[in-house]
Amino acid sequence: MMNTLLLLSLLFISLTSCFEESKSIRIHTAVAPSIDMPTKRHRELYRDSTLTLFDDYQLTLHIFDTTNNYDAQSKNAILTFSRQKADQTQVFFRDSIFCMYPDMDFIDFNNDKIKDVLVFYYTGARANPTYHLYLTDVNNRKLIRVKGFEDLPNPNLDTTNNVIESIALSGTNYYSFYRISSNSKLISLGHSFYENPKDSTQYEKALRQILKEQK
Repeated sequence: MMNTLLLLSLLFISLTSCFEESKSIRIHTAVAPSIDMPTKRHRELYRDSTLTLFDDYQLTLHIFDTTNNYDAQSKNAILTFSRQKADQTQVFFRDSIFCMYPDMDFIDFNNDKIKDVLVFYYTGARANPTYHLYLTDVNNRKLIRVKGFEDLPNPNLDTTNNVIESIALSGTNYYSFYRISSNSKLISLGHSFYENPKDSTQYEKALRQILKEQK
């Protein structure tokens, strides 16, 4: 009888040990992927973006904080304008900016028929993308930042009238109008308005008044 009790006790201890070991293995197997996957995903999404200008100049966007996607008041990226000459890199400027998503494009906004550089800034809850704007000065091989342009949602240049339209999409859409001056400053042209669905003439009236005042 004593031998039987001893054998049962040893069997119970052995089964308990196996059960505890099994639990430990399941826990570690579940936790491991959640540590590695975000790091890999961020590396894939936030590689440096580079544009080539004036044949041998480069504009490089580097997002160094991939966890900051929504706080537009903080700086999470460096924009570097440089030129590789022989064995040296000549840096013309480095701007600290916020960039929600790494995207750059060429679009003319000062109506000189030369495409300027847009760097994505931010978009709100609705489709209201905004951008940093750098004017392209071909003659002097320069880029000139237009301060305040990043506050204009959905910007678009009316090339015929040389007017930048901005539309903030919300419950009631808001239209505002701007122009970039000869010294690269953003100028408000006034006559902003909230859209009235019952009045289809609002836009034409505002534009007519702007053009009249600019003569």
